[in-house]
Amino acid sequence: MADNRFKFDKESLKYEEQDLSFKARFIKMFVGLLTTGIVIAFILLLVSSYIIVKPSTRKKIRENQKLQKELLILTQRFLQTEKVLDDIKKRDENIYKVIMESDPNEINRVDSVDGINGVLGKMRELKEIELANFINHELDSLLGYMSKDEKSFVDLARVIETKEKMLANIPSIQPIKNDALDIIVYGFGKRIDPVYKTPAFHNGIDYSIPEGTKVFATANGRVSYAGHKRGHGKMIKITHGYGFASKYSHLSKILVSNGKKVNRGDVIALSGNTGKSMTPHLHYEVHVNDKEVNPVNFYFADLTANQYELMIRLSSRGGLSLD
Repeated sequence: MADNRFKFDKESLKYEEQDLSFKARFIKMFVGLLTTGIVIAFILLLVSSYIIVKPSTRKKIRENQKLQKELLILTQRFLQTEKVLDDIKKRDENIYKVIMESDPNEINRVDSVDGINGVLGKMRELKEIELANFINHELDSLLGYMSKDEKSFVDLARVIETKEKMLANIPSIQPIKNDALDIIVYGFGKRIDPVYKTPAFHNGIDYSIPEGTKVFATANGRVSYAGHKRGHGKMIKITHGYGFASKYSHLSKILVSNGKKVNRGDVIALSGNTGKSMTPHLHYEVHVNDKEVNPVNFYFADLTANQYELMIRLSSRGGLSLD
């Protein structure tokens, strides 16, 4: 249909159709196309703002994705470290309770979540900023945990140092050279008194040895008595500390004096037959908190397991004692 215009005719009182010129029709068409183009361009601009991503924006998205992956890897490594520290804590407690016979320090851990899977699951739900804050919080907790664990190990080192000193002061070897266990021994417990021929409690171990045999200190300590004592003859008492003491009786010669500091293995005397003694021998006692105990129970540093079992059998035989 041609583009026409209508003009009101005052004489006929009606609209008369008029033909537009080529120029008028061209202008009208151009305006219509221009308007349509503007509308389409505006729509495309809106769509592109949502669909088409700027290079700078795309780069930021990639960097954020990379950051998230790195944070996840960092957290996994953090959790592995946390697990290692958990294992260290358990070993630490075991050393204190089982080996050192002490109570470990209480380590008040901050447990943010239950388990590694729980942490990872929670992290996947967090945004970048939240994820960074979450990891910072966990690292702060871990550093606090490590600080407390470090203090625990310092305390443990002190305990070990004390225990090492204590072990050196426990009478834990035989008082004479008896590697082959071929020396006749008379053990701890009820025996027949060799003089009065009546049952009596024998509070030590008798080693039947020739007079003049070297006698050794069985642990570190200080000589608290060196002299003659009724029934014991020439006798030495060593106070070891930590409640331990040892006695060596019926000696022929004393080689240490009162107050002298001695170490395990030092020669302190020669065996003999002084005091209430039926034959040359050494009477050896161990005291714990002023109470006599069986010395055999303390030979752990001097005998193998098989030798210790044999010594138990030899010292358990009934019969006489030598004093």
